Amino acid sequence: MKVYVAALYLPEPQHDARAILDGDIPRRLQLTLLHDLSTDQNLDALKGGLVANNNRAELESIRQEVDHFLAYIKALHELPAGTIIQLDYLPAAGTRLSVDSRYMGTIPGEAFYRAVLKIWLGEDPVQTGLKQALLGKI
Repeated sequence: MKVYVAALYLPEPQHDARAILDGDIPRRLQLTLLHDLSTDQNLDALKGGLVANNNRAELESIRQEVDHFLAYIKALHELPAGTIIQLDYLPAAGTRLSVDSRYMGTIPGEAFYRAVLKIWLGEDPVQTGLKQALLGKI
């Protein structure tokens, strides 16, 4: 069952996950929910993806940023079908989180965005086919 549609926006087409993850360039990951989700379901999926694609040291170095991000998501309570979640990385500013065009907050630093993006582009992505699609390979 498909839970969301994902789109990755970059300044220029890029087909290499490592180059995208390591580049300090503006990027947007947009998720459009296809089904209602509780925040607990969303939080569990995000935490699982972070743990699967980042080592302990990486996660420890951004623990505070992850806590802030998860608090923003938890504050939403419910995420109905059609909700649009945007994660915009802006160099020198950090990760800007918006939900249905409502600004939630900005999390500083590039390491946090890289860790989150690994959920979809890392070595153990949530879906291999989705990773390939985001990279424009299928």
